[in-house]
Amino acid sequence: MSDFIPAFKSIDLSAPWLMPYLGMHQAFNQDLPTGELADWLNAYFKDHAIKPTLHNSDKPLTFVNQDDLPHGTAYEAHIHATANIPTRNNLHDWFGACVWSAFPKSKSVLNHVHIREMAKGANEHNGRNRVRDAITVFDENGAILMVKDRDIGRALQNFDWQNTLVKPRNQWHNPALPSADDAAQIFIFGHALLEQLIHPRKPLCSHAFILSVDDEFFELGLVDKLAYVDEVLAIRLDQWLIDGATPRDLSPLPILGVPYFWGNEDASFYDDANVFRSGRRA
Repeated sequence: MSDFIPAFKSIDLSAPWLMPYLGMHQAFNQDLPTGELADWLNAYFKDHAIKPTLHNSDKPLTFVNQDDLPHGTAYEAHIHATANIPTRNNLHDWFGACVWSAFPKSKSVLNHVHIREMAKGANEHNGRNRVRDAITVFDENGAILMVKDRDIGRALQNFDWQNTLVKPRNQWHNPALPSADDAAQIFIFGHALLEQLIHPRKPLCSHAFILSVDDEFFELGLVDKLAYVDEVLAIRLDQWLIDGATPRDLSPLPILGVPYFWGNEDASFYDDANVFRSGRRA
């Protein structure tokens, strides 16, 4: 783990997009353990009563060292067969575990659908069908947009940045000043995206899954919000990831354009057409 500690220390714990995972970061930062990351994760999950299971089962999932993954065995297949999550001592797998901590039901659905689609046989070009491509894009780069104001969701789907991010700015959740009057809030799901955001760059683009919610959602505290999102997202992912699903169903969203995520207070921030593009649906 000695190589992981300096990498972990490069994470800015004040970054607003880390809020769902901040407690886990703070706990690790306090411990700075010397053993295997998988061992620390198992202890943390146990201490905080986080109990991920295989989809549609009560079989608990456990983090194990990457060496437990047999050569030539697919990562997702190994999880499904053994209920063990191979884990390396690196930032990519750290962020993957963070997402398991906040959205365990949704992560389990993704594993379940991977296995179901693998059983159908791969396509002849790249060994994956479009449903598995969609899973991978969301798993690595996804964001969850919870919207009370459906106009914001529709504007995003139409690449209408003014009506997504600029004009309704005061309706977006501000991590520093949360309000029951919020109408839109984003949660980053993709662990590769979280890793990339260690070094924020304006062009970084997420792929958003949009969920509509009632007013009551924004009255909840963070823990209850995450539980609600995980419950609803798991159901919606299972409904979406069937024949015909494609990564194009997700809405591209330059993640640092999310209000309060970065220095984007000036409306001119959104004039950069190389980042905020007109898009394929415009």
